[in-house]
Amino acid sequence: MNLHPKVRPLWQRLLIVPSLCLLMVYKALHLPRGILPRAFRSIVTHWHYSMFWTVIKSGVTRAYIDEPCQFKMPLSIKPKAEVQPPHKLAQEQIQKFCEDGFLGPFDVFSPEEMADFRNEMLAVEHTKSKTYGFCTPRDRHFEMPRLWNYMIHPAITERLAQLLGPDLLCWRSQLFYKPPHSPAIQFHQASTFMVEDYLDPAIFPPNMDEMFQLTVWVAVDDATEENGCLQFVPGSHERIRTIKFGGEEGFYNASFSLEFDRDPNRIVTVPCKSGQAIIFTERCIHGSPPNTTDRHRLAFNIRAVPTSVPVYTNKKKYRSVYNGGVYHLDQWGVALLRGEDRHRLSRSVDLPKQYIDEAGQMRRAA
Repeated sequence: MNLHPKVRPLWQRLLIVPSLCLLMVYKALHLPRGILPRAFRSIVTHWHYSMFWTVIKSGVTRAYIDEPCQFKMPLSIKPKAEVQPPHKLAQEQIQKFCEDGFLGPFDVFSPEEMADFRNEMLAVEHTKSKTYGFCTPRDRHFEMPRLWNYMIHPAITERLAQLLGPDLLCWRSQLFYKPPHSPAIQFHQASTFMVEDYLDPAIFPPNMDEMFQLTVWVAVDDATEENGCLQFVPGSHERIRTIKFGGEEGFYNASFSLEFDRDPNRIVTVPCKSGQAIIFTERCIHGSPPNTTDRHRLAFNIRAVPTSVPVYTNKKKYRSVYNGGVYHLDQWGVALLRGEDRHRLSRSVDLPKQYIDEAGQMRRAA
């Protein structure tokens, strides 16, 4: 079943609606799932009843953008890990993060470090990923030692630890090339990243209503409103919204519009200087305006989870509908950002050892 978010002709909707009704009944009756085709089995297993009902009731014109969940304000605002200055967050900062869904910008790298890294980013922009075998900006930390070393900088990991806990994994990273005069990235949000495949989640938190995944976005170039810095809707992480298929807005190769209060007075624009970073939960509605300048706007991000959160459980490949690709996971793995992985719930990669081995092979070859 192709669930690409787009406006569909009537004949397709007339087929999809009864199919989803049958699958919802199948789920309710707890019938065996192993006999179903993969797509149907995934829908029965992972869709909530509210997801079924939204698509069915709308006649396949609306859906949840991701797996529904609600954020519950923690009973304690104390940091989840003890760290040393200068990266210690004040209690007021943690409180504001829990209320708004984002924090920053804060200084991490110097503009000089980013100026040098900019050349490395541009050099790999149109090259094939060694991990996935096709051109993608995703997970380049598997082949870029400098990127990995930036990702484990204490100014990043120590702040993350206070918000998520002491033991952290990176499950995904991405390089962002926003070319001159490129369009806006529409407002969006995510929970378990079912938004990518709409069949299977990518991550499986023990409690979806807690904070279980955070993104760190690092500006390589100065990010301004003119070249498309990040924008947020504070407090919007309290729940996952629905989308309406079609419309003028787009998110990469998908066509939908997120349904939320678009009062411009609620939107916060966050300029970010080269080397600065922002931490946010993907559940906080965010996007970026168009790049109206003649220059690139480069950035990279890190997506982190506690070691208690499984990622890509028992999956050999993962599909991203809006990026139009199938990511084979045989060379993918979570990488330890901080602390220790006592749970061992996901396939892992020891990046420091991998880089040492690769350097040794290059020396021997020379």
